Amino acid sequence: MATTIKLHLLRVGACRHLECMAARGGRWAMMDFPALCGLIQHPTRGWILYDTGYAEHFFTATEHLPERLYRQFLLVDLPPAELLTAQLTALGLTTADIGTVIISHYHGDHIAGLRDFPQAQFFALRKDTEQFLALTGKRWRATLQGYLPGLLPDDFLPRVQAADDCAQVDLPAWLQPFTSGLDLLGDGSLLAVPLPGHSHGQMGLFMPDVDGRPVFLIGDAAWSLPFLREGRLPSRLVAMITPDRRRYAQTFKGLHQLAVKEPALALLPSHCTVAWQEYLHDA
Repeated sequence: MATTIKLHLLRVGACRHLECMAARGGRWAMMDFPALCGLIQHPTRGWILYDTGYAEHFFTATEHLPERLYRQFLLVDLPPAELLTAQLTALGLTTADIGTVIISHYHGDHIAGLRDFPQAQFFALRKDTEQFLALTGKRWRATLQGYLPGLLPDDFLPRVQAADDCAQVDLPAWLQPFTSGLDLLGDGSLLAVPLPGHSHGQMGLFMPDVDGRPVFLIGDAAWSLPFLREGRLPSRLVAMITPDRRRYAQTFKGLHQLAVKEPALALLPSHCTVAWQEYLHDA
């Protein structure tokens, strides 16, 4: 039986963009895309993060061109109360209490807070790490792909572990078309699931038992739970800058099928206010 864990879903800043970018046929109206991260409480491994959202380091890393284009394009807002460090303090925690950070992928809105956790171990999929590191020193190319290499801690490489090296396990049959995961902790509680397309090696996180309910954190494999349920892919303009459009569409289709046939599963995109509110309501 899988270990029961607890999940706190935290909003750590947001950006504003057109709704029509998130779904074909969407409105030409601005909407908020929160940066959500998962704070996981494990009974024996302590506190774990899935992504970090934004942080003050994001603004430091985007002070100059070409990186400043990233900030201007996305219109980022990070109120003091939404700082991850402030929210941890409100929960009675410090950054030293976080032993592990699971990186869904390396876009700036997912890793901006890594420097705040000097004692944490990192998990990421090997291909995503390799592709990200290959952009070091290639500032224009990195910025245009949504990457800010300056966000990485100086001692990142000794602290990052490839999730690919963890034991591969079968996922529940009802989670098809996703059939296998990587057992990050060795107890079946946190199963990394490759969700390729949006990045070269995006990693979702399936948790079989979060206080009695299965939860699937899906990163940027979809930007809106309502649009995912409707099967509405992001705009074709977004598709043009997606590393692998074919695999993104396959991943999105599989998640759409789950959203329709498994309503008891909490599917949580990283930038969806509706998913966040539904989860808080049901928790």
